[in-house]
Amino acid sequence: MRFTFTHPMHSHPYNPELVTGDGIAAVAAAAEAAGFHGFGFTDHPAPTQRWLEAGGHDAVDPFVAMGYAAARTSTLKLIPNIVVLPYRNPFIVAKSAATLDLLSGGRFVLGVGVGYLKREFTALGVDFDERAELFEEALEVIRGIWTTDDFSYQGRHFTASGITAHPRPVSDP
Repeated sequence: MRFTFTHPMHSHPYNPELVTGDGIAAVAAAAEAAGFHGFGFTDHPAPTQRWLEAGGHDAVDPFVAMGYAAARTSTLKLIPNIVVLPYRNPFIVAKSAATLDLLSGGRFVLGVGVGYLKREFTALGVDFDERAELFEEALEVIRGIWTTDDFSYQGRHFTASGITAHPRPVSDP
């Protein structure tokens, strides 16, 4: 059995010591030393105050924070809990994830989800009712760009022609 650990920023207001570079490094190193398989962060770039006051939590950018954790650990898998694909352009997600996987020596696992906070979608300019379709298209784009040179895609939300993105992830997508 393997266990993963989500950074303990699950409160509002958060503990400021946990979100410094040293704080993130200390939590990641402690998770690795304790034998956890993976470590990650949540993805909430624009939560509402109402959600925060009802038990929600603040968040840092998961890719930046996991990059910092990767630099301060050696075996810990980096597994976000979760990246909300409809929030982000899939070509940017693919590049960020491939870069993090490369720089960490193949320790990144892209954990993804559809998302659920309607007001967060609104703040990000993303249609909440199209999140499932955005999610499916994003998965197709990410798989394609990680496995194909001269990649082309025609979807309802994303269009690309002749795209090649290197370096690719070290891990087999």
